[in-house]
Amino acid sequence: MGIMRRIWLISLLLLQIGTRPGVAEDKPTSLSDARAAVEANMRTAEGKAYDDKLGADFTEKHLAAIRPCKKAGGDDLRSFWILAKLNGDGAVREVLLYPKTKVGECSREALLKDRFPPPPHPAYWVSIYMKPSK
Repeated sequence: MGIMRRIWLISLLLLQIGTRPGVAEDKPTSLSDARAAVEANMRTAEGKAYDDKLGADFTEKHLAAIRPCKKAGGDDLRSFWILAKLNGDGAVREVLLYPKTKVGECSREALLKDRFPPPPHPAYWVSIYMKPSK
């Protein structure tokens, strides 16, 4: 096989590798997988303790960041769940909402820039129930 053909084949192979769909880590997590991870975390003593810590921290430090979202929600003030995946340092990596609401969508943007106390381990899923009031 000639050198030009080999270069062409190697280039084609690299192009295919570079354009294949993202690896599993890059795919969004399904809602059911995120909920299962939250439930698994809550079945441990460590997870229950972290949930208490997260709840206090959220109320004290993070609620103000999403408070303006209530105005963005207009008449859509339905309750919703926030499911968030945290890095080992507490940075928010992914946010899922159930159900999706205007207030939730706005909150997602604020939370993706946020950081919580470091969780028990990396890729740690938490859930927060939001009940906007008029």
